[in-house]
Amino acid sequence: MSRNPLVDLDSPDFLDQFRRSIDEFDSARLPHEPLSRESLRKLVDLGIYLPAIPREYGGRESHQEMCEVIEIMSERNLPMGMYTMIVTVLFLRNVAAGGDDALKEEVFDDFANNPVIGGLAFTEPGSGSNLARMETTYHDDGDTFRITGTKHWQAFSEQADWWIICAKHPERKEFAYFAHKRSDGGFVTTEVYDSLGLKNLGYGLNTLDLRVPRHYRLTKTREGLGDAAEILCASRFSKAAMASGFLRRLSTESLRQVSGRKIGDGTLHDIDYVRYKVNRIQQNYVVCNALYRQLMLAENYYTDLENSMFASLATKVLASELMLESAIDYQQLCGGEGYRKGAPDNIAAYALLDARVYTVFDGTNDLLCQHLANLFLRRFQQSGLRSPLEFIGRFGYLEDAFFDLTDINLSPIADAPSQDRTVILGRILSRIYGISALQKSSRSAAPSARLAVDDADYPKAIAVLKNEIVGLVNECELAARLVGTQTAPGALRPHGTTVTFDSKVGMRQ
Repeated sequence: MSRNPLVDLDSPDFLDQFRRSIDEFDSARLPHEPLSRESLRKLVDLGIYLPAIPREYGGRESHQEMCEVIEIMSERNLPMGMYTMIVTVLFLRNVAAGGDDALKEEVFDDFANNPVIGGLAFTEPGSGSNLARMETTYHDDGDTFRITGTKHWQAFSEQADWWIICAKHPERKEFAYFAHKRSDGGFVTTEVYDSLGLKNLGYGLNTLDLRVPRHYRLTKTREGLGDAAEILCASRFSKAAMASGFLRRLSTESLRQVSGRKIGDGTLHDIDYVRYKVNRIQQNYVVCNALYRQLMLAENYYTDLENSMFASLATKVLASELMLESAIDYQQLCGGEGYRKGAPDNIAAYALLDARVYTVFDGTNDLLCQHLANLFLRRFQQSGLRSPLEFIGRFGYLEDAFFDLTDINLSPIADAPSQDRTVILGRILSRIYGISALQKSSRSAAPSARLAVDDADYPKAIAVLKNEIVGLVNECELAARLVGTQTAPGALRPHGTTVTFDSKVGMRQ
């Protein structure tokens, strides 16, 4: 295998060269359709896959660069950020983690040198978010494994050259994961979906009747769907990188829109509520920037992420909801032109369509919120502590938010968690995680100048999340009334209903 000269560049030079060379992939220019091989060739030549390829196989092997490339692509084009994540974080990462040496040699040589795509085939028409109900099965067939079934909502359904396929044993509750090369046959796209957004990814329905060599089976050791959960942790974490890039762009473009829109003797920016909405988008970016810095500095795609389940769920829920909220506000600020696909001065229509799916894919946020709350409640009960706030102060992922929460009463939620309130509790916890990430970021230098934010924005962003927590705490009481759950009147009201901020709150020593 010839050595790619990009491997020898230092990280700032590699990333700067990549960032300066992708103008043609901007969402205002690139057609909203599956990427052509010619365009993919350009990205491969820029080294888009190299951070996900181990050094011994000719790659750069860098967690932080994997994050950076996804974030950079997401700022230019959100669907292309997802594109990059699927191939690197979901496909190449899992070949590196569980592939046989011969499989690694074949896969990494192909991706380092050719415009090829790798995808993940997990979901099925009849199982939804419940992977345990999948009907795709694998059979030991001597020198090969035979895999039969149906999969859908696979990105790159018609385009992917390689797949990682999850299938179950026909008689035992065992799940296995297999690489498959499309040119070997048996993976057939029978329908192409007309998805509402992310048009560049090409979703569809696929039937499988294929055989793979024995060494194409990935080494996975957890019982049940434990390995699938770990794989999805990586995907959910990646939403921080996509949200950071996407919201940086929306923050810049929303300010440009309102500053340039003439209203009488002034501009749209002179209207107080308009400035408030622009600032909300900016603070949402600050939150997602902090989530992204946590991903870069506290996690590692090259390690097992099972123990980071709580953080990955909180990241996905919060980042995706702030993306959608900001896309809606951006479209409103663009006015009628914001509803026009291909508008000459904004990307609002596609930004909203593309952002909408993030609260649904990788598990709907309502389901993930329930899982997030259950993880918290289980650990809280095991701690032996009586106050959930006291436990938050000792829980590593949340402890930095403790002093920002002392005026909010969370006890009734934890004391009697009905199903409806459990979902809302998960949403609250995602905001608490966001505050904790903001506090950490406020006390450390940005990994690069591009990711630096104004120190004055941290207390504002914390105030935004606190205000959302107050609303969600009160929503628990409303939910109890609407579904008939017995709740003491006013039990869930916070001690203070007004959230304020000052210049010191984000800079505590």
